Amino acid sequence: MIRYKITIEYDGTNFSGWQIQPDARTVEEEIEKALNTIFQTPVDIIGQGRTDAGVHAKRQIAHFDLPESIDLEKLQFGINGLTGNEIYIHTVEEVHSEFHARFDAISREYEYTLLKKASPLYERITWWPGRNVDYQVIHNCIQLLKGEFDFSGFSKFNEENYTTICTVINSELIEDEEKLVVKIRANRFLRNMVRRLIGTMVEVGKGKLSVHDFKEKLQNPEADIQTFTAPAKGLVLSNVFY
Repeated sequence: MIRYKITIEYDGTNFSGWQIQPDARTVEEEIEKALNTIFQTPVDIIGQGRTDAGVHAKRQIAHFDLPESIDLEKLQFGINGLTGNEIYIHTVEEVHSEFHARFDAISREYEYTLLKKASPLYERITWWPGRNVDYQVIHNCIQLLKGEFDFSGFSKFNEENYTTICTVINSELIEDEEKLVVKIRANRFLRNMVRRLIGTMVEVGKGKLSVHDFKEKLQNPEADIQTFTAPAKGLVLSNVFY
């Protein structure tokens, strides 16, 4: 069998996430359906990880196996012709047979975009949290994230987690006149982790929580401090590192 790696961009607005699930439209299912149509046989793909309903991706990575060598450009064109405008395969590469999209990934990076004012043009891919948000305070929260923490206080419980410890390699805020982009790179992410971090930071920015509250919840997941979840639409899986 020959292993192939694909790099995928998608608008997650109308999908119930990446992973195949009953009675729901997912990105993984749409790509598998395209491959099954092209090769007239079931082809299973393995993604580097899941994205939740409504979350987007600039660079999702997946792999699959085929019994023979193929024309990569022709395959890319074929998949893109069948998946529609919401999904685009940027690259198809032949890789080593032991390459694994999930287990070989050493870190991932997410971006969350906050608007400073309402904009219908960017409604599908950003979040405007309303007026009277102190973005400097959000910047102060972001500076606290670098390092190893137990993020169970900022994530949705998942019995499949073998640990809730994650190491944040980089966290930064990029700001211009219209928006702020929060970038977080870590060795792994928990379910809803970035969205809860962002949602809680925004509450700090609105003065409903303090930077001290955020820091305490980060250092002590059991602290009696409420967290808040930002909408999925502002979140993008921006990169996967190998």
